[in-house]
Amino acid sequence: MKNGARSRGDGITYSNPAANDVSRKQGIMRILVTGASSPLAAGVLRQLLLNSGVELWCGRHRKDIPIADPRLHVIDLDLESDVRKALSRTHFDMVIHLAGVTHAPDERQYWTINLEGTVRLAEATRANGCRRFVYISTRCATPGSGAYGESKLAAEQALQKLEWESLLIIRPAEIYGSESNEGIDRMLAIARRWRIIPALFGHANLLFAPMHVDDFSRLAAELIQQQHDGVRIENVCGPEDLNGIVLARRIGRHYRAVPLPLWWPALAVGLKALHKLGFAVVKPDQLTRLVSEKTGTAASSKTTAKGVRRFLAATKEHKRNK
Repeated sequence: MKNGARSRGDGITYSNPAANDVSRKQGIMRILVTGASSPLAAGVLRQLLLNSGVELWCGRHRKDIPIADPRLHVIDLDLESDVRKALSRTHFDMVIHLAGVTHAPDERQYWTINLEGTVRLAEATRANGCRRFVYISTRCATPGSGAYGESKLAAEQALQKLEWESLLIIRPAEIYGSESNEGIDRMLAIARRWRIIPALFGHANLLFAPMHVDDFSRLAAELIQQQHDGVRIENVCGPEDLNGIVLARRIGRHYRAVPLPLWWPALAVGLKALHKLGFAVVKPDQLTRLVSEKTGTAASSKTTAKGVRRFLAATKEHKRNK
């Protein structure tokens, strides 16, 4: 579930009612993936389906799952509903929890879904015997980072209070390439359409470590399938740390857009003033999130593997297509 918290009820739909017994007999790992309708989750699902020993049960909210595979089953799952009742008929060997609210006009939605919904999901699946949990968090999960980052941090802490054989917390940096309307993808859309791009400067924490969605999907799937016991927290970042000026120059060069220098202190004051007047250019917590402390950087991340692409680095193919 993303960008809102609209309820759909607690119905659960099984594409194969006998799949519980069959998968156990065949020794197949049964994995529940929440937020499976999102482009980010779809990439992870495709990577996991390369492993013949998995059966994926996909939590759906609002949108259909964009993948067809006989090992993929669909569950209508609402984190605001009675999750324990919805999942009472099903045992999972592992949960991969990608669902969450990332940009909300009402900050209470972050806590309702990102914290309370996560706890409900964890308790419900634990009650059915699941002892392996993967939580997709954020590198903004720090104190003082605003409602989004703090709700994700609180969920991390709540999960660590429960007993798991394996708890993997993945904290991604800024992900792009899914053509969403958030974060860097939104900046790319502005550059394509208007041929201008904000070049932010004036704050030491204005640093980005962009990672393409395909690279994140591959690295996340590798971490998930390692299945180490105990608690692991992994920061997953792109291969380089970029300040706002360098980021804008890369985007400008790629889309022939003009970087527009914006001094952060003045921009923040202006956006807050517009919000008070009823013009919500950004969500209330985004300004705090952008300049908050981060849990990791490209320089400190241990999970940046070979083959991870640099952000909009010039290539021969790109030059031919311009």
